Amino acid sequence: MKKLVFIILCMLPVGILVAQDLTVDEIISKNLKAIGQDKLMNIQTIKTTGKATQGGMELLITEIQKSPDKDRQEVEVQGMKMIIAIEGETGWIINPQTGSSDPQDLSPEQMQSLIKEGLSDPIVNWDNPFLKWKENGIKIDLIGKEDMNGTPVYNLKFTFKDGYVVNYYIDAEKFIVLKSKSTETEQGQTYEREIRYSDYTDFDGILNPVKIEVLVNGQVGTVGIMDKCEFNIPVNDSVFKKPAKN
Repeated sequence: MKKLVFIILCMLPVGILVAQDLTVDEIISKNLKAIGQDKLMNIQTIKTTGKATQGGMELLITEIQKSPDKDRQEVEVQGMKMIIAIEGETGWIINPQTGSSDPQDLSPEQMQSLIKEGLSDPIVNWDNPFLKWKENGIKIDLIGKEDMNGTPVYNLKFTFKDGYVVNYYIDAEKFIVLKSKSTETEQGQTYEREIRYSDYTDFDGILNPVKIEVLVNGQVGTVGIMDKCEFNIPVNDSVFKKPAKN
């Protein structure tokens, strides 16, 4: 009898581990629950403010998003303010560093890049790739469970409809995204991009990372810190419209 009990006890950890293995659907479901999916579904506008450091410079950043496809970003650096806005499939930019304060249309390539970034960004918004991955034709492969600096994570490979691939590393206990990795090509140059998400904070029942680090080929390029995040504030559509030239 004692031998039988010992054998059963030895088998229990294995059984527990097997029971804890999750499917893609279960991992996605737990992630959405962790970040506050119920409240996320009722969001119509998002406003975030913060700062970033890049190349020794500090940038002040304000972003306003409005469902379903409007986005405006203001970046102030060294007393100059750059504005980028998109509405659907069109957008414009004001960049004083070009020597002009007049708005210019974004090129199709620039729009494609911005839309791609938005659709693959796991930060809280209505384009979150975890939210409607089946409807959006995204293929997800569970690469496996890995160790990331002592933290067990699930590695999920997302293949978007256009063939773009991003790997997301999800905390196996808290089910928040800790990192993403992708191969990017810009102006004929290919590089590896890694984005690290940390310091998750509850903003009105929705979980968002306060710190975001962007690495290019293993080197830290940009570090962003979110100071404030507001939901469902009044936003007039006019802020996304292209202003007249001076």
